[in-house]
Amino acid sequence: MLFTFTSINMSYLKEIDSWNYEGFIEEVSMTPYFDSFNKTGRLIGPGGCEGFAAILDNATAGLFEFNSDGRTLEIGLALKPSLIGKGLGATFVQEGIEFGVQHYNCKHDIVKLVVNAQNKAAIQVYEKVGFTKIEQIQNDIEMRLVLEER
Repeated sequence: MLFTFTSINMSYLKEIDSWNYEGFIEEVSMTPYFDSFNKTGRLIGPGGCEGFAAILDNATAGLFEFNSDGRTLEIGLALKPSLIGKGLGATFVQEGIEFGVQHYNCKHDIVKLVVNAQNKAAIQVYEKVGFTKIEQIQNDIEMRLVLEER
């Protein structure tokens, strides 16, 4: 595996929060983590998700977020801006999903995500990995990946 994944902590949060993307994506919003920490002392992401920092060559390379209901694994992800366009996207997505499936130790049938319709590069990566578009509501496209028998 190229990437390793570790539970999000305040240091990773602050670093990821400082990332700036050009174009339609201005930032990765880490506000839910900060808010939950201030209220509960725990780092809880958007929608109650659990966050993990992706590490590559001993440096923070991305964020992976998971919500699991036992059958469906919902993901959110962000690759560090300086790593975009370097050919790492598909590997990042595949290894993040594999980590999530193993971490939650459930029989997941489907992985789903939502992506901005303008994020053509990300959509291409997701399709390369095997995701298909399910529906589009305004600028959000829901995509799903059916997992093979394990």
